Amino acid sequence: MSGRGSIIKALEGDPGAPLWARGALAVLAPAGWLYGDIMRLRRTLYETGLGVAAAPSTPVISVGNLTLGGTGKTPAVAWVISRLIEAGITPAAISRGYSGAEGGVCVVSDGAGAVLSSPPASDEAVMLARMFPRSPVVTGRDRPAAARRAAELGAGAIVADDGFQHLALPRCFDLVVLRGDRPFGNGRVFPAGAMREPLGALRRADAILLTGLGGLAVHERLRSLSPDTKIFEGMLTPSALLDLGGGPAGEPADLGGAAVVAVSGIGNPGGFARSLAALGARVLESLVFSDHAAYGGEELERIAAAIEKTGADFAVTTEKDAVKLGALAGDERFRVLRAEMKVNGGDELARLIFEAAGLGPEAGEGQG
Repeated sequence: MSGRGSIIKALEGDPGAPLWARGALAVLAPAGWLYGDIMRLRRTLYETGLGVAAAPSTPVISVGNLTLGGTGKTPAVAWVISRLIEAGITPAAISRGYSGAEGGVCVVSDGAGAVLSSPPASDEAVMLARMFPRSPVVTGRDRPAAARRAAELGAGAIVADDGFQHLALPRCFDLVVLRGDRPFGNGRVFPAGAMREPLGALRRADAILLTGLGGLAVHERLRSLSPDTKIFEGMLTPSALLDLGGGPAGEPADLGGAAVVAVSGIGNPGGFARSLAALGARVLESLVFSDHAAYGGEELERIAAAIEKTGADFAVTTEKDAVKLGALAGDERFRVLRAEMKVNGGDELARLIFEAAGLGPEAGEGQG
């Protein structure tokens, strides 16, 4: 296991992490305490109204998380957008735009025309723009400015991707997404752990979505931390097989028995490999790149070499990675696995969101 992989395992609280990695993070515990205190002070200042932008006229729904790494946050964003569309509302997505263009507000898609590529736009923003071509997608470090631009583009509701810690942007609903198996990583605040802020921040959440199997102990811990917050469970479910251009390329079941190379640069690459195995694919090699990785010549050569060396039927990647693999468009050896969030009690969660957004209870009715 690489040094980076060992540290990630330790951050996530994986008991299989090497002792040296867990020890290294333990040494950083005082820095984590200091960072947690800074985040508490920051939250207190925002609660007094300092630095908070004027509330936009368009309702803002935040989907965020409490930890670093993959929790299923972006599929949860897509789930909220889908529910808004089903209700006849034009949603827009806004995000900071990691790995995308620096500087001001960037319109990745105006909902009526071409979509920027990644790069310069961020991978998650481009993925959402391709999934929902009639919905504006805007990025920018200044999230209130991005929200104003989204409203100008005709949004009836705005979904803020990764907005939980962005306190300058007023919102009507905070949905926090946590991994069901390890919701708090190793339980420490960055840099000693995976948590972005102390556990008390959960009291700001209007609802919690656990992705994967949570278990009774996790539910009890969450209720003790935030007794009045509704808890839901969701599962990422493979829903389509695409080519690198986003066109249909079969069904997920077609991977059953196929020999594949897994290619991923996401927060939870192990989850992607397990999804492939659950479909019956034989994962001959798993190529793991850093989250938000840019795929340049070296990375493309590594992928091609793995396909040749293993004799795999396909290289399979995630939808988030696919938007950055345009150089390989037309390569018939590639498949893209789309996964959608299925929420237990989805109608109830949608009702809470729509009521908080002032969109009417009837708008939340539909499929979970």
